Amino acid sequence: MLERQCTDWQFTREDLKRTPSVSCGWTVEREELDRAKACSLIYSASRKLQLPQITSASACAYLHRFFMRHTLKEYHHYNIAATCLFFACKAEESLRKLEIFIPVIVYYASKGNRRAPPGTSEFEKWRTVILRTEVVLLQALCFDMVIDHPHVALIDLATTLSMPRRLTQMAWNFIADCMRLPLCLVYAPKAIACASVVLATKVSSADTSDIASSLLDSVWAEKAGIQKSTVDEIVQWLLSLYAREAQARKAASHSNGGVVDHSAEAAQTPAYSPAPSASPMTHIHPSPSSDLK
Repeated sequence: MLERQCTDWQFTREDLKRTPSVSCGWTVEREELDRAKACSLIYSASRKLQLPQITSASACAYLHRFFMRHTLKEYHHYNIAATCLFFACKAEESLRKLEIFIPVIVYYASKGNRRAPPGTSEFEKWRTVILRTEVVLLQALCFDMVIDHPHVALIDLATTLSMPRRLTQMAWNFIADCMRLPLCLVYAPKAIACASVVLATKVSSADTSDIASSLLDSVWAEKAGIQKSTVDEIVQWLLSLYAREAQARKAASHSNGGVVDHSAEAAQTPAYSPAPSASPMTHIHPSPSSDLK
C-alpha cells in the first residue's frame, strides 16, 4: 500500500505496481484495462450528455486518483466512473440532473441492453450508488478538485509552433486517450501534451515531421524540462494500450464466430448493472462476456 500525503498526486511507474488493487490480487495489466474501460464509459456518456471535454477529462483524473487510495475489489470501476463524472459536472460547472444523467450511464454501461427512466428499480440502484459513493470519492480526493489538464498546455504549444488546426485536433484526441491511462499521475501535463503532438505527427497524412522535431528542440520544451525519453515513454505506453485492446477485440471476434462490432462503445464498454443491494462497496466480478470487447 502506498503511503503519502493526502494531496500528493505525483507517482511513478513503480508505484503503479503497488496500488491497492494490485495488493488485492489484480495484475497491473488488468487494473490498467479496468481503468481504461471506466474512462471509456465516461467519454461515451459525456458525448451523449454534450459535456465539455474538460469535464470528462477531470472525471478521468478523479478516477485515477481514487484507485490510488481504494481497490477495484471494493468498488466496481463503472460505479466509480459514473460517480466521478457526476462529481466532475459539479466541479466544472456543467451540471446535469440525475434524471438525465443516469439513463445515459445505464445505456452505455449495459451496451444498450437496459433502460433506466426515473422511477424504475434500475434508476434507483444507480442513484443510490452515485450518491453514496460520492462521499467516499470526496474523502479519497481529500476534497482536492484542482486538475492541471494537458489540454491547456496543448493550446499554448499549438500557438507557439503555429500548428495546423487539423494536427491540433488530432493531438487533442490523443490527449483524451492518454486520460484513459494513469498518465496524469506520473507525467506533467506539458509532457503529455508534447507526446500527443508527436503521436499526431506520426499518423497525420500531411508531412508534419518537422513539427515534432522542432517541438522537442524548442525553447518551450526546454523551459518545461521535457526530455525526449519522457515523451517516448508516454507514446509507447499509449501504443501498448491500443495493442492490448486490439488483441481483446480479436479474441472477442473468434468467440463470436468472427463477427466484430467495431464501435468504440461496444469495444470498450462491457454490459454492467449495480448489484441489487446498490451498495458502493459491492464488487461485481465481470462475467466472461464482460471482458473487453
